[in-house]
Amino acid sequence: MPALITMTKDLDKRVERSRRLLMTTLLQLMAEKAYSKISVANICERSGVARPTFYLHYRSKDDLLKGYIESMFMRFYEQVDDYLTRSTNADPVIAEIMFRQWSDNAEFARLLVESDVEALVLNEFKHYVARIMERYISAHQLSVRDAGRMNYVVDFIAGASFAVIVRWVREEFPMAAEEMGQLYASLVRPGLLQVLLSGKV
Repeated sequence: MPALITMTKDLDKRVERSRRLLMTTLLQLMAEKAYSKISVANICERSGVARPTFYLHYRSKDDLLKGYIESMFMRFYEQVDDYLTRSTNADPVIAEIMFRQWSDNAEFARLLVESDVEALVLNEFKHYVARIMERYISAHQLSVRDAGRMNYVVDFIAGASFAVIVRWVREEFPMAAEEMGQLYASLVRPGLLQVLLSGKV
């Protein structure tokens, strides 16, 4: 194997190791104190990663947390894409997968619904809902007449979804992910699908 390829792979492994270490450290600190009280210096000191290395990968602790949330979303996206594109009648299993992901990551989920980080998570959640909606619309060749209206649809779905998730997490997952998925689908499917398929946005 050429030396350059070996060096690149070693560098990629170091980068991935550093990022994983920083994310793990941030989660440990979030379990110990309020997110607002955590600094980049705290993260670097606890993890043993130098500050210049931190800023090589992330702009801020918010950027680091967003990176972790992004990794969660990408796993979800990969799991639901087939269901999302197979039929216009959105499969309830999509919602089940969403809830299962939160319950499977229960410890992290509890940290994400704390009041001082909730706004950041909701904002990221909106981006992911928008991407899911774009994928659905594109896959089924639906027309969107007014992008401005579509923003309201995204905000509505994201806000309602996140509020339900937050309650479910704070109440310690009283219903199974499958039950939550069925409930969520029964709430969302009639109105949302009708709006999208009728070309009202």
